[in-house]
Amino acid sequence: MALFSVRMRSSKEGVHISGAERIVPEEKLDEVVLSLLSRARSHSRGKPDFISVKVEALKEEPIYLRALPVFEVRTELPAEEVLRVLFSLSEVPVELGVKFYRLLLFGISPSGGVMRGAAVVEVPSGRRIETDRERGIRVSYLDISPEAERELRRLAGKGFTENLKEALTLSTKVLNHPSVLAELCVSDDPDYTTGYLSVKGRGYFRIFNIKPAGLPLGGRVFFVKEGTEVEPLKNYLEKKPVIVSSVSSYSVVSPEELV
Repeated sequence: MALFSVRMRSSKEGVHISGAERIVPEEKLDEVVLSLLSRARSHSRGKPDFISVKVEALKEEPIYLRALPVFEVRTELPAEEVLRVLFSLSEVPVELGVKFYRLLLFGISPSGGVMRGAAVVEVPSGRRIETDRERGIRVSYLDISPEAERELRRLAGKGFTENLKEALTLSTKVLNHPSVLAELCVSDDPDYTTGYLSVKGRGYFRIFNIKPAGLPLGGRVFFVKEGTEVEPLKNYLEKKPVIVSSVSSYSVVSPEELV
């Protein structure tokens, strides 16, 4: 069955507003293109003056993956304290992880704003290895199957959101690369304050109130093994098609249960 990548990006006066993508069979193209156009025109960040929708036939078969286990972290602790607990479960030194969390909140790009893609940080040195610190690395060519989405909705219940679905799909692709140890995400949407830390071998930890409401800063950081070659990593993240075809689990936990 022929599959197509459909990618949407929108902006206003050159500032990014929204983006989304799907991998679908040909008979779904019209429906999906219209859906993404509608989404671009009704974003909370405003109406765009530029919308791009790109449709492209896949040249290779996707990799089919099982989603990372999801842990919804429920706590009254400040986000930084939650992240300290979660980084202690990973191979990322806690202080290094917290350093980049703070950078996301204050503007991680050289211009002091939001990078268009993710920063890539070598562990344990903390050296940044992305070649363009404004653009970073952008994850593309990914989707979740309808069956996996239905199961995620069932497991998450009231915790399900479109943001969760899309972020879990992206992070599952990212963590599947053998060099990636963890991924930290803080949304740059001022109205969305839920973020996550995904940890190799543990799962996707959903963190509420990871940043103050109204803050238009954030971004992603990929923590990778020492000696990672950036070009093969970039090629996988930006070009290799991936479909999440099954889900693992959804649990509600406290930080105390994780240590």
